[in-house]
Amino acid sequence: MVKRFISHLSKESWVFIGLTIVSALVLFNCVNLVPHVDNNFFFSDNDAQFRDENAISHLFKRKDSLLIINASGNIFSTDYMQKVRTLSSSLLKLKGIVGVKSIAHGPNGLDDALKGPLWKRLLICKDMNSTNIIVFLDDSYSQAVIPQIEKITSQSSSSDFNLIMSGPPYIVELISRHLIKDIRVFSILVLIIFAIVTLLIFRSKMILLGAVISCISASMWTLMIVHMLGIKIGLLTANLATIVFVLTLSHIIFLTYNWKYACSRHGDKPPAQEALRLTFPPSFWSMTTTLLGFLSLLSVPAQPLKELGASGVTGALVAISVAYSVYPAFLRLVDPAVSKNNALDRYQERVGDFLEQKKKITVIIICILFLAALPGLWRANIDPSLLSFFKKGSKIEEGLSYIDHHGGSSPLILVIKTSSGQRLDTDESYRNLWQLQRALEKDKEVGSVVSLPVLMAEAKRSILASLLSWEGLLNILQQPQFDAIAKSFITPDHKEGLFLLRMKESNRKISRLKVIDNIREIVHEKGFVPDLVGGTYNLQGHLAKLVASSIIFGLGQLIIIFAFIAWIASRSWRIAVAITLSICVIPVIVLGTIGWLRIPLDIISAPACNIALGLGIDSMIHMVKGFRRHKKSNKDDQQVWTEIRHLFWQPVLTFTLVMALGFGIFSFSEFPSTQRFGMAIVFGSIIAAMTALFVMPLIASMNVKTIRMQLKDLR
Repeated sequence: MVKRFISHLSKESWVFIGLTIVSALVLFNCVNLVPHVDNNFFFSDNDAQFRDENAISHLFKRKDSLLIINASGNIFSTDYMQKVRTLSSSLLKLKGIVGVKSIAHGPNGLDDALKGPLWKRLLICKDMNSTNIIVFLDDSYSQAVIPQIEKITSQSSSSDFNLIMSGPPYIVELISRHLIKDIRVFSILVLIIFAIVTLLIFRSKMILLGAVISCISASMWTLMIVHMLGIKIGLLTANLATIVFVLTLSHIIFLTYNWKYACSRHGDKPPAQEALRLTFPPSFWSMTTTLLGFLSLLSVPAQPLKELGASGVTGALVAISVAYSVYPAFLRLVDPAVSKNNALDRYQERVGDFLEQKKKITVIIICILFLAALPGLWRANIDPSLLSFFKKGSKIEEGLSYIDHHGGSSPLILVIKTSSGQRLDTDESYRNLWQLQRALEKDKEVGSVVSLPVLMAEAKRSILASLLSWEGLLNILQQPQFDAIAKSFITPDHKEGLFLLRMKESNRKISRLKVIDNIREIVHEKGFVPDLVGGTYNLQGHLAKLVASSIIFGLGQLIIIFAFIAWIASRSWRIAVAITLSICVIPVIVLGTIGWLRIPLDIISAPACNIALGLGIDSMIHMVKGFRRHKKSNKDDQQVWTEIRHLFWQPVLTFTLVMALGFGIFSFSEFPSTQRFGMAIVFGSIIAAMTALFVMPLIASMNVKTIRMQLKDLR
C-alpha cells in the first residue's frame, strides 16, 4: 500500500520533498533557534523611550545586572545568620559574580543592618521574617552563571531557610527556557492536530502529504529568511512557525475546496488548474490584508511588536508563495473521486442547512454582542501588572510576587536637581533630600527607596566619617576602594542626584504614568525638579500608552485600508461598505469582551486584534469574488448571496476551524500573555466567520426597500 502510494508521486513532488528535507538540515544546523531575550526585551536601545535610560547611564554608574535572593526564616537566629554567610561566600566564588550584599556581607551583622539607614532599606523586609541577598553580576557572564546560582540556592534551601530568587537576569533566563518549551510543544501539536483535521476533512493521503510538506516548508523558509534579516527569535516571534503554518494552511483550504468545486463541474480545464484560477485572486487580496495587519505593528516603538510585524510580513509572503507553488504539485495527483460526497459531507450539509435556518438569530446575536461590547472598550486593562505576564504559581511569578509585597518589584529611577540649581552636597540640600526620601516612602505605590541621603546617612555612622564635610565624604565614596558607590547616586558636579524606587505592581488601580505624575508632584513639592525618569516601571508605563494608541490608530488605519481593498476586489461601493461595516464588528466585540472581563491587554496579546482583523476579511474577499462570478447570470442579489453562502460556508467554517485549532495551540503556552493572544484570535475568527457568512451578505444586498423588510422580519 505504501509502495503504491509512493509510486503515484511525480518527479515534481519528489523535488519538493527533497527540498524540504534539505531545508530541515540547513535550518537545524545553520539557524539559531534558541529564543533571544535580554533585559530590555520590551524596547530596543534605539527607541525614543530609551532616551532617558541612556542619559541616566551616562550620568551615573549603574548596576542593573543583579539578582535578589530572598531568604525567609528566623532572621534573629544564629543558624540563620550562618546559612546566609555560607550562601553569600559560595556565591562570591562563582565566576561572573562581582559582589554580594547580605546581612553577613556588608553590615556588621543583623543588628548593624537594622540600625543602618541603607542596609535596613536594602536588605531587611518590612515583615522582619526575611532578608535579601543582593547578587551583582558581570554583564558578560550574567546569563551563563544563572544555572550555577540556581544549583547553589537549591542546595542551600530548607524548610526553615526558604530561598526565592528574582531579578532581571533570572527572569530573562526563565523566559528563554519557557519559550524553548513553547516552540517544541507548538511544533508537535500543530503537526499532529492539522494532520488529523486535514485527513478527516479531505480524506486523501496525497492532500495530507502536500499540505504537510507545504506548511512545514513555509515555516522553515520563513525562519531562514528572518534569520538572514537579522531578526532573532524573541517573545512574540517564538510563535512565528505556528503562525506561518496556519497562514499557509488557510490558502490550501480554499484552494482544495475550489478543486472539489472544479471536479463537480467537469470543465475543460484540469481541476487543479481551474482551482488555481478561481482561488489565487481572492487569496492575493487576503494575503494583502494579512500583510497590512502585520505591517501596522512596525509603527509601534516596542521591539517585540516590530519583530513580529517584520517576521509576519515575511511569513505572509512565503505562505502564499508556497501554497501556490508546492501544494499544486500534490493536488494534481489526487484522484477526482476523492471530491465526491460521503457521509461526512452529508453531515456537514445538515450543519449548513441548520445555520441557514438560524441566520436571523445569528445576526441578532452578533448585533447584541456588538452593542453590549461597546461600553467594554472603555474598561480595557491596557496597563496590566508585570505579574500578569507570568503564570500564577510559576517560579517567575512566585519570586516577583513575594518581592513585590516585600519592598516592590519594578524599579523606577528618578534623577533630581534643585529648582535653584545649587549643589546637593550642602547641609540644606541634605535636609531637603531627606524630606523627599520620607515623602516618597509614604506613597502607597512605592515599596522602598534608596537614594543619596540614605547612602550619606549610612556613611555618617562611622565616627571618622562624621568629622568630614558632605563634599569631602562624597569624594571619598567616589573612590575605587569604596566601589565608587557615590557615583551611582550623584553626578561628578554634585548637582544631580539619583533616587532608586522599587514600585509595587500588585493591586495597582491607576496607570503607571499616572503614578509617575503623582511622584513628580511630590518631587516638586519638596523643592526639586525631576530631570530624568527611567527604569522598567517607567518603560512599562510608556509601553502601555503605545499599545493603547496602536490599538486605536492602528486598527483605524487598517479598517480604512481594508475598505479601499474591499472596493478594489468587489468594484461595488455597496459591497465595500458592507465589508467595512462588517469588519468593524470584529475588533469591537473582541476588545469590548476583553474589557468587560478585565482581561489584561498587554504588548503580547494586543496584536491579536490586528491579526484577527487581517484574517477575518479573508473569508469575505473569497465570498465577494464568488459573488462577482455568479452575478453574471443577472440573478437577484439576495438569491446570489444565498448561493454563495451555500457554496462557501464549508470552506469558511473549515478555515475558522483551522484558525481556532492553530491559535488555540497557544493555550498550551507557559505565558498567560501568549495564551490570551491565541484565545483573542480564536474568538475573533469565530466572530469573523459568522459576520462573513450572515452580516456582510445581509448589508450588501440591502437597499431602502429591503432594509424595511429586513427590520420587519427581525421584529
